[in-house]
Amino acid sequence: MKYIRERDGKREIVERRRHSKAFIIQAVLKWALCIGLLLLAVLLFRFLDKKLNDGKIVDRLIHGSDDVSPKGASPESETLIETEEEDEPFLMVCLDPGHGGLDPGCDYEGRKESDDVWKLALATKAEMEAAGIKVVMTREDNDNKVYLKDRVAIANASGADYFISLHRNKGDGYGIETWMTANAGKATNTLTNNVHDGIIGAGSQRDRGIKTGTETGEGSDYYVIGNTTMPACLIELGFINNAEDNRLFDESLEKYAKAITLAVQNTYNELGDTDNLKDEPEGDTGEDGNTGQDLSHGMRLDFPKIDNVSALNGETLDWGQGGDADEYNRPTGCLSYQEKFKNYTADFIIPNTEKKIYLTLDEGYEYGCTPSILATLKEKNVKAVFFVTKPYAEKDPDLVRQIIADGHILGNHSVTHPAKGLPSQTIEEQTQEVMGLHDYIKENYDYDMFLFRFPAGKFSEQSLAVLNNCGYRSVFWSFAYLDYDVNNQPDEAESLQKMIDKLHPGAIYLLHAESWTNTNVLGQFIDKAREAGYEFALYTDSMD
Repeated sequence: MKYIRERDGKREIVERRRHSKAFIIQAVLKWALCIGLLLLAVLLFRFLDKKLNDGKIVDRLIHGSDDVSPKGASPESETLIETEEEDEPFLMVCLDPGHGGLDPGCDYEGRKESDDVWKLALATKAEMEAAGIKVVMTREDNDNKVYLKDRVAIANASGADYFISLHRNKGDGYGIETWMTANAGKATNTLTNNVHDGIIGAGSQRDRGIKTGTETGEGSDYYVIGNTTMPACLIELGFINNAEDNRLFDESLEKYAKAITLAVQNTYNELGDTDNLKDEPEGDTGEDGNTGQDLSHGMRLDFPKIDNVSALNGETLDWGQGGDADEYNRPTGCLSYQEKFKNYTADFIIPNTEKKIYLTLDEGYEYGCTPSILATLKEKNVKAVFFVTKPYAEKDPDLVRQIIADGHILGNHSVTHPAKGLPSQTIEEQTQEVMGLHDYIKENYDYDMFLFRFPAGKFSEQSLAVLNNCGYRSVFWSFAYLDYDVNNQPDEAESLQKMIDKLHPGAIYLLHAESWTNTNVLGQFIDKAREAGYEFALYTDSMD
């Protein structure tokens, strides 16, 4: 390539020399090597700086001073300060705002439990942090659902001193109640009493008291307080469908937050650091360590909620155990349905080979038989489940109280016992059939029902989900016969033989309590079943 160059006033044509490709490649390689060595030196310098001086060399270059420690503190004193801060004990609380996201919890006319408890959790968190208490939340927003097992995992991993779960109620009642586990010891008792008293003092339409579940295995208490490793309680802050409870909740939100914070501080001041505090059950347990099962107030079950119930199959299914049996004499129809609906809290049979019988009696109405049945069961030391309807509970309160007092389980058989079954109703109506009776029994007998029998044995996949979300276990049967027609009672000898012939492991026997045939042969059936090697077990044994 040629160009004109001017030199000493003269112009001349000069031809520019091109660099060869080899020259260019050598130049690029030299520059690349220089840059690489420079980067390597910087990295080596950084490494040595961190390794030998914990970053102080770089700090000196940046700040232009040898003193990179806090003013007046040597490196040794700085380390000492950090160590002292780490070793200083502090109070930590895990707050659990219930539900969230697609799981609103209780709702009424657009008001959602998840929204209310989220507001309270934020207010309580702010109050606690202002008091110097560290707070861990089981969910960080109100848009996402956190499953129960994950809430427990978050709480246990945090190492918090206390766990407090916030909820609201729904039903026919009103007022505030607080829950703790049945095996609660001193620490949980102290926490629960302090929290409950503080909340009630802050504003409540009614004090519903402190409630306990029964420790008989998974699901016997509220899941979150039954599986966390620290002292824990669960608060039901009024009924969301009660206008006065809602007014008090809104007015007292900040007061509730202050009351919970003060209760935690008082508990901590009384008990001290809980790191080494064991929450042992109070009272004696007996030689074998078994405290027994106290069902005098029923039981609360808290299963993970099933979302989008309306999308599930609502087709009505008629239940009957069928006549085919396996090698253990267990109805194959029961085993098949137990497997088919295993993801729901439902029992068609107890699927094991233990020679146990679970006796259940349906009480649609009283026909004069129940006192005799109760006398026989007491004589034979057998506990049963009595499924009652609301009219029965209203008409025969003394018998209901005797059922509970004798240690039997009071089961839910719906409010109206719809002949077409629960699946013929809307989801809201089905829920009311269950919870209407539940709330009535709770209000009048201080008893939490937890087992449900579908009227006429009619159910659907959707109905099973409704029962699950109501906190109930659905109990079907693996033996039943035509015993409910009071005007056409079956022969006693034939009926007794039928009961014996159908014995099988894990049997759920359904007998109607208005049957005089059942009343008259019950004692003989118990004796003959025991002679055959069978044991009559309390239904909660099957839930361990």
